[in-house]
Amino acid sequence: MTEGTTDSSHQDFQDLKKKSLKGMSALFVRQVLVKLIFFAGNIILARLLAPQIFGIYAIVQFVVQFFSTFGDVGIGAALIQKKGELSQEELSTTFWLQQMLVWLVVGVVVLIAPLALKVYPTLPPVGVRLIRAMAVSFLFSSLKTIPAILMERNIDFNRIAWVDITENLAFQVVAITGAYLGYGAWSFVAAAITRAFLGSVLIYALSSWRPSFNYRYESVKGLVRFGLPYQGSQILNFSKDAVTPLFVGAYAGVAAVGYVNWARNLAFAPLVISETFGRVAFPAFSKLQNDKALLSRTIEKSIRMITFVMFPIAAVMISLAPEITHVVFTDKWLPGLPVFYCYCVSLVGIGIFLPLYTGVLALGNSHILLFLSIFLVGAEWLIGVVFTLKYGFSGVALGQFLLVPFCTFVYVMILRSSFVEVKFIRNVLPQFTTAFFLTVAILQLKKKFSVNLFSISLLSAVLLLCYFFIVLVFNKNLKNEILDTFRNIADRRG
Repeated sequence: MTEGTTDSSHQDFQDLKKKSLKGMSALFVRQVLVKLIFFAGNIILARLLAPQIFGIYAIVQFVVQFFSTFGDVGIGAALIQKKGELSQEELSTTFWLQQMLVWLVVGVVVLIAPLALKVYPTLPPVGVRLIRAMAVSFLFSSLKTIPAILMERNIDFNRIAWVDITENLAFQVVAITGAYLGYGAWSFVAAAITRAFLGSVLIYALSSWRPSFNYRYESVKGLVRFGLPYQGSQILNFSKDAVTPLFVGAYAGVAAVGYVNWARNLAFAPLVISETFGRVAFPAFSKLQNDKALLSRTIEKSIRMITFVMFPIAAVMISLAPEITHVVFTDKWLPGLPVFYCYCVSLVGIGIFLPLYTGVLALGNSHILLFLSIFLVGAEWLIGVVFTLKYGFSGVALGQFLLVPFCTFVYVMILRSSFVEVKFIRNVLPQFTTAFFLTVAILQLKKKFSVNLFSISLLSAVLLLCYFFIVLVFNKNLKNEILDTFRNIADRRG
């Protein structure tokens, strides 16, 4: 390799790094706003509505989402992963192929909706109409796939983020208004339809791409070969998470589903960090797939950065969960706390295995992920069903203690087989150790405070600052990486 080629590669990487950081910073700021909107709306809705209403909506949403996974052949991920430019013929063919599948799926949902009452004995008859109405939101959402993909390929997350904010704000406004007026589960369905319709209108207003009437299946055959295994893994991952709405809903009732979903949403509230990372990292990692050493270092840096933030947040949430629930959500949600603690294991693990998973996907190993997903579906269902029968609805989340370490190990082995060496233990140990002592400190100190919103906020803020100070003082390399990240973001904004 010539010196000129090396310099060019280095410059390309620096440009990609700066563009990714710019995209990540813009997306992160706006995703924080999305999460704040969601969290604030969820608090209001949790105080206005009973757990049973949340359970009904979760089941309705699950039924539609399950069938909607068959309305795609994974070409979206294939378009992002593909090297080179995308032609108008490829894009238009993808658009019309997806629309054919979507309309077929919606027709199936409308026809078989009454079967939901046989699967869920505690679902009220109105559930059939709710499912059919919810399918409309899927139609609208499918229209924005291609413009969103083009923006992601260009790591242009400014416009995507504004669409996200508007969609979620509209959802919460409609849902809260409906709940206040007494419309129950219909509040959520109306909000979902509004969100999907408004999102489609906005993304086309912000994008210059329009579908043409070109359709030639041969132009996307290669994309389908990548997309089918990927979509298969997505369907299997969805089936893995279906233990709650499908089995728990049928066995323990809609209220149990409401508790489990509430616990999951609360535990995963900080995932704005990982969601932002995932949306930026996949196209960015894909551009590094030919440089294995550089990809290894980038994955390790991603692990350090994500766990640096995720671990202390998880520590605070676990330590103060009863107080947060009592003050913010009211005591009617306390039965969901055991499930919340289990899901916090995933919250901790995501900081480690998400960069690993993204690295595996960026290398084009979608078929390996498919086989892994098949195993995880079986494991999740076996563990979830057995533990639910033994311990009640709380048992559905106990499998996190087994599956999170397993997934991390497997992803490391898959990357190693592709000559991408990632050493994650040394990259997470300082953050984990400090977060552990932070948890112990909170458990001891909270006994000295009265339970109110001010004391919870003050205690959390002080101890989080202590955590960040300790980690950065004793880990100067991490401190330099964080400073470098902020400098790059500032440079791009300047």
